[in-house]
Amino acid sequence: MRMLQQRWNQLLAMVVLLAAATANAEPLPRADPADVGIDPERLARITAHFQRRVDAGEIAGIVTLVARRGKVVHFEAIGLQDAARGVPMQRDTLFRVYSMTKPIASTALMMLWEEARLQLHDPLAKYIAEFEQLQVLRSPDSALDDIVPLERQPTVQDIMRHTAGFSHFLGTTDYDRHAIGQGIFRPETSLETMMTLLARIPLVHQPGEHYRYSVGPDIALRLVEILSGLPAEKFLEQRIFQPLGMADTGYWVKRNHAQRLAPVHWSRAGDLVPIDDQYGTPGGGVLNEPWSINMYTDDRAFKGGSFGLVSTAADYWRYAQAMLNGGVLAGTRILGPRTVAFMSRDHLDDEQRASRIAGSGFGLGFGNILDAALFGGLYKDGSIYWSGAAATSFWIDPAEDLVVVAMTQHRAVPLALAARWELAALVYAALID
Repeated sequence: MRMLQQRWNQLLAMVVLLAAATANAEPLPRADPADVGIDPERLARITAHFQRRVDAGEIAGIVTLVARRGKVVHFEAIGLQDAARGVPMQRDTLFRVYSMTKPIASTALMMLWEEARLQLHDPLAKYIAEFEQLQVLRSPDSALDDIVPLERQPTVQDIMRHTAGFSHFLGTTDYDRHAIGQGIFRPETSLETMMTLLARIPLVHQPGEHYRYSVGPDIALRLVEILSGLPAEKFLEQRIFQPLGMADTGYWVKRNHAQRLAPVHWSRAGDLVPIDDQYGTPGGGVLNEPWSINMYTDDRAFKGGSFGLVSTAADYWRYAQAMLNGGVLAGTRILGPRTVAFMSRDHLDDEQRASRIAGSGFGLGFGNILDAALFGGLYKDGSIYWSGAAATSFWIDPAEDLVVVAMTQHRAVPLALAARWELAALVYAALID
């Protein structure tokens, strides 16, 4: 009888989950720009601007989405998904979001924090025993064998705000090459294996000393696995993607959708071409390796918290809008509003913040804008944001009730990296109410 009741509860939970996914997977809520305080003619400048970039050969293509007061007022696919093959960009094109995986991984861990499964001041070694033996470089440029003991254990809060002392290993220094050589980002490396490998690599600085962009979200997602008993991809699917209707978000692209995945472009002799074995690579670290870029059409063991997800502009809007709404979308709640506010505030002290972009801090998974004038844009103070290594970006502006998402796929293409700043100027110039 008890087994039948458990089975019934499981089936009921599945029905509720599928109902939530179906409800949220409906077409995006739309509005005329003027109805939400936006000048439609000024908003149209977004498409015209990025079309000029495409026509000049400066970017291959981009998808831009703007929503205000919970309504989408601009959603355009501009240019080409694949410049070398002439494939048009579509609104449902799939993109590697790279570091835009980080906020989602942090959200997953905070869902368990809300359930009192862990505390932010808990040492990582409480859950991952290998981290008990972590060591630290004497200075950031020390030789790999010039190490000193930990002064204190890194905590859960440290990995979420990037103050634990870990690095991201995305450059070309001896330290980066050593870490990558251990296989931490290889397709066959699981999060569990990654933790064992990370424990052998010395930290760059003592925990709590400095903000340093890092693999902290990979550790956060491993904690999700340990505390929930589910593989990371299952937890994200069941607790975030299905409830929010993010049907196109995950760690790999199935064969029947492979044609929707945009290649990552680079500029070779002035032409935008894919990073792959045929066209080569600009070099400059593991994210520019063809094997790394093109591992997204296989169900691999690597399912990271720092990078690894594939998504669409519409799907990522659903996540961002839920966060703007205080953790809820279309009646489906993933976080409480006070938790979202806590994640969105600055968690750095003055010394830690010194290595951030002027005018910005960092919360639990997001950058946050403390002084827009110093930051250098029309963003409102209190906005949260992040971007990905292939020039994807998003921001959430609570003061203006605004969500903006931009999706493109470029590496080592400077004008693609400028798209976020250009888009901000275009969006805020269109707000008239």
